[in-house]
Amino acid sequence: MGMFDMLKNAKDMVDQAKGFQQGAMKSQQAAAQPVNLNDPMWAPIEGVTLDLYAEISAGLMKNAVMGLEAVNKYAESKGVPSGAWQKVQNGWVARMGTNEPVRMRFGNLYNEFLK
Repeated sequence: MGMFDMLKNAKDMVDQAKGFQQGAMKSQQAAAQPVNLNDPMWAPIEGVTLDLYAEISAGLMKNAVMGLEAVNKYAESKGVPSGAWQKVQNGWVARMGTNEPVRMRFGNLYNEFLK
């Protein structure tokens, strides 16, 4: 590899790092903005709020609940309608994939509930 190729690769790496940094800053800025709790991204799914979803998710991990039947039973014991856990889980995961504030709040709540 010649010197010019090495310089070009170094420049590309710097540009890529700048892009990552800008993305991280954008995420931090989005997380710092006040949220409108009336926004549909916060609407409960099958009656399950994000807070309850985080509590149940952490409880499943903390208590090593495994298997579909055991997971559903645990979720139902926390107030999830019978047979609705998979829809709840899929719904919140989808929202976290498209809404940074939802993802950030879930992460914070999940970590707190794991303590």
